[in-house]
Amino acid sequence: MVDLGSEFDQLEANVDLHVKDRHTSIGLTSDDLVNMYYKMVQARRLDEKLWSLNRMGKASFAISGQGHEACQVASAWALDKGHDYVLPYYRDIGVVLVCGLSPYEILLGALGRGDDPCSGGRQMPNHWGSARLRIITGSSPIATHLPHAAGIGLGVHMAGGDEVVACYFGDGATSKGDFHEALNFASIYKLPVVFICENNGYAISVPISKESAVTNIAQKASSYDLPGVIVDGNDVLDVYEATKAAVDRARSGEGPTLLECKTYRFLAHTSDDDDKVYRARDEVEAWKKHDPITNLKRYLLEQRLLPEALEQDLIEEIRKQIEESTLVAEAQPGQAPGDVQKWVFAPQEKLQSPYLVASSLEVSQRGPRETTERTNQDPEAVQGTTVNMIEAVRYVLDETLAKDPVALIMGEDVGTKGGVFGATRGLLDKYGSARVLDTPLAESSIVGIGIGLGFVGFRPIVEIQFADFIHSAFDQIVSEAARICYRSNGDFVMPLVIRAPWGGGVHGALYHSQCIEAFYAHVPGMKVVAPSSVETTIGLFRSAMADPNPVLFLENKKCYRNISGVIPPDDYTYPIGRAQIVRPGSDISVITYGYHRHLALEAADRLSETVSVEVVDLVSISPLDKGTILDSVAKCGRALVVHEDNRSFGVGAEVAAIIGEEAFWNLETPVRRLAMVDVPAMPYAPDLEQAVTVGVDEITSEIQATINS
Repeated sequence: MVDLGSEFDQLEANVDLHVKDRHTSIGLTSDDLVNMYYKMVQARRLDEKLWSLNRMGKASFAISGQGHEACQVASAWALDKGHDYVLPYYRDIGVVLVCGLSPYEILLGALGRGDDPCSGGRQMPNHWGSARLRIITGSSPIATHLPHAAGIGLGVHMAGGDEVVACYFGDGATSKGDFHEALNFASIYKLPVVFICENNGYAISVPISKESAVTNIAQKASSYDLPGVIVDGNDVLDVYEATKAAVDRARSGEGPTLLECKTYRFLAHTSDDDDKVYRARDEVEAWKKHDPITNLKRYLLEQRLLPEALEQDLIEEIRKQIEESTLVAEAQPGQAPGDVQKWVFAPQEKLQSPYLVASSLEVSQRGPRETTERTNQDPEAVQGTTVNMIEAVRYVLDETLAKDPVALIMGEDVGTKGGVFGATRGLLDKYGSARVLDTPLAESSIVGIGIGLGFVGFRPIVEIQFADFIHSAFDQIVSEAARICYRSNGDFVMPLVIRAPWGGGVHGALYHSQCIEAFYAHVPGMKVVAPSSVETTIGLFRSAMADPNPVLFLENKKCYRNISGVIPPDDYTYPIGRAQIVRPGSDISVITYGYHRHLALEAADRLSETVSVEVVDLVSISPLDKGTILDSVAKCGRALVVHEDNRSFGVGAEVAAIIGEEAFWNLETPVRRLAMVDVPAMPYAPDLEQAVTVGVDEITSEIQATINS
């Protein structure tokens, strides 16, 4: 239960609701105030209509924000609409109405119609987004958008813009790691972000006393050396004044603010919930006496700003608008079933079109401000030079920073140390800390901040120090990056490259040896590549940087210093989604990737006098090059799939299934798989590591067994 007495006493002590002309003292005109009232009533009536449509069976789901109108409308009123960036959460109907979405557009989403501008009917209601209005597409997992806000703020800061980023969330989100990681990062770099918590006292059914060890959410700001401000979330003037101060502070370069708006939601968490089991009716009724709309109406009447006739006209206009919008929205068709796979990936031209990089950001060919004099230096190596794989990675990173002014590298130890494998060594000195950015040790926010940078047109290269530690960022990769284009119906794209050293055989044991490709290749919308030569590493990275979709770029650690090759020409690229026949043959097709490409070639050499082995390097895990796989199997009649990851549910299982479904009649023997046994990961002791390692001997034996079967 919320302690009503202390809550109300505290809020009413903060402000005098009856000060004459109080609005003018904080910079609001009489018209502002009447229009804010209009938007609050509009938000309430639209919310009621959505709830009614759900109860009528016309809208499958509804999320109410009734009671939050002052928090939403007043805070959004303090922003420069269409210029500042807004990241709403799913109760923020008042925010998005102020920022330019119409009731009709919101109704299209609630009814799941194809013309829904936010998601094309893909997302549940209240998951808003509009590149045109700078409302950043959101998702259902709470707090995942907070690092995006920090990333957008970083982009604005680097480009010298004056935009402010307003990020909204509920009190439940403040328990999540992304909340703390985002506030920490934003404070370190004094980013122009206003974090706005609409604290209604409950995370679904869990009261604030069981959510937070401190009484006020705003107290958490002190841990990150930024202001924490508490306001009466049911008083528009209090909310506006505090938000305006935070916005002005952010715009002037003084950094972020955490704003806690204390409010209440009058209805259940969603239309599918029953709040009677955890909220007493007298509690709800007590809060309704502090209804934000009633509060503002009382002030308007006292100030003689809302004549009865004007109020009646406003109410009637809103009623008519919502009823007409509902009728038109209900009549619209859903999205065509044939379009269900549209926008899984964004086409290439989406990257070239004017996106969210505003003209005010002015990211010119000179690059971010801090590094103007450094961006035009050429990479140390040149085409035709023989290098190993780690040098190839460093070469293409250097080349990318030199050629692309909006590319930057971020991750743990990428700067001063140059990466634990040396992939970024020397790049900090060459390009500066704005483009080779050492981050806190926090994988979720590293990827999330990269996503935010991608939203405003930067080309972030995010390094995960070891692939084994990427799972902290699973939500950011799977729920966010991979689904942004699809969930926004193509309104947003996500040009993000995530580099991760992967694979075993380096005595790294369970947490420095993992193969993670199958986890992420399972997710449509995410591209996963695993180059294993100098040529494909450089060519594929160039393709990844030119792709409007997120790419997980896996670099096998065993290849780093064991494999060498020649740097290809400057215009050479290797396309994502194309396999490579690295050794032609006719008796058996060995399909593999990563370091096992080289082991398979060695096995083929051993057997060359008796068996003609064709070696196919997948190069791309997702999308898979089915054509090359099937053509090779059709030619050879036998197939062996080899990989380092666990046998069960791995990439080999998918390749074998494709062959079984589409090349069965070409097979002379069943498809065979050779992979690591199903243990959690490679053990540390050398004898145990050897016991689970798939090496040349194992590949040679399995080829022979397949031929002889």
